[in-house]
Amino acid sequence: MSIKRVTEAELAWVNRQYEQIGFMPSKLQNEIIAIVMSQGHYAGVGRLVMLNAHEAEMGGIYILDAFRGQFLAQELVSYLVEESKRQNLKTVYCIPFEELQHFYEKFGFHAFDAPASNANPRILEKYHWCLKTYDKNVLLLKLTHDG
Repeated sequence: MSIKRVTEAELAWVNRQYEQIGFMPSKLQNEIIAIVMSQGHYAGVGRLVMLNAHEAEMGGIYILDAFRGQFLAQELVSYLVEESKRQNLKTVYCIPFEELQHFYEKFGFHAFDAPASNANPRILEKYHWCLKTYDKNVLLLKLTHDG
């Protein structure tokens, strides 16, 4: 297992995966995109979308069916959390499907009262879009780095 940052050459592959599962496409200009490799094959993808100098959204975590059960999503999320620290981000938001809440809590993400918070307006907008768009319920979680 290894994880690598996506280059322009790999972006088309990333976006084909996202298109197949109904996720928004990626672009390198404001995103840190990572591919997890297993035995030399592309096995999954995830991203940090920069909202500003201090905030990002972690999302697009997707492991191809043939590679599930190898804990690759855990490795990918761990990598992106560490990358968010390297980028000196203060807050990382995540909008996972409800059944993934405990998975993300293992990395320090927690639910919060979005209406009463000062959450980034772009995240609130996307959260409401996800609630309307997906058949499954989604949650709004955040991870806060002290410092």
